[in-house]
Amino acid sequence: MLFDFHVHMGQYFDDYYTPPQILRTLKLAGITHFAYSSTSTVVMDDPDFLLEERIAMNERSNGKAKPILWVTHDMLKRSRDLSLYMNERGGKICGLKIHGDSEKWMPTASDKCFRYVFDIARDLGLFVKVHTGEKNEWCNAGNFGHICKIYSDVPVILAHGRPLSPAIYVLMKNPNAYVDTSFMPHNQLRNLIHVAREQDFIDRILFGTDSPIPGRYLKSSLPRHLRARIATSKQIAGKDWKKISWKNASRLLRGICPSQ
Repeated sequence: MLFDFHVHMGQYFDDYYTPPQILRTLKLAGITHFAYSSTSTVVMDDPDFLLEERIAMNERSNGKAKPILWVTHDMLKRSRDLSLYMNERGGKICGLKIHGDSEKWMPTASDKCFRYVFDIARDLGLFVKVHTGEKNEWCNAGNFGHICKIYSDVPVILAHGRPLSPAIYVLMKNPNAYVDTSFMPHNQLRNLIHVAREQDFIDRILFGTDSPIPGRYLKSSLPRHLRARIATSKQIAGKDWKKISWKNASRLLRGICPSQ
């Protein structure tokens, strides 16, 4: 079994990625279970439409797809506690996602909207996945260490782990911090695992692919690319592959989504 902790569906620029498309790609790559968020929330915040998406994915995946709610400022304006978006007919939402490249989310105690998301996650027993990157200063993984300490009871997933050195520092200092490997270069994955073994956070690394987004930059097929990436990741991880590819995700989700 193989768990991908970073998958998307929905509207992405001019393309719409449907559940059948996503499931076919993942199946061809050998991915059996996954956690996903909908990029549709970036362009619209209709809770009924977003629920329809989750219902379709839940039914077609036989419950093997675990939804993460991609949160926008408009969604918080419409529903301060996000209750309008938490209908479980599409499967129990496991976590909330903040993407600082699509909107400006400042990872500080003074950013009220940012704190609202973490307050909701704490109240509902969910994790928060945050986009990390180098394009915007506020997406730098190192800037999330403070919020990890304030919300020490909320699992915080540093998607992509960028830049790697600050991400590693946050992981070392905060036992509630996790990282997913989506779009992570293999040499950085190798460094991450090396340090994780020394500093004892190997149980907080989650395999991810960011599918179907990598397909937009490929000349070959996405499933072929994913199979190659999985094979190389497995080789790099060695004895820890079962943890990174399945056990860590299963352990994290067990208390949130009991069926996992």
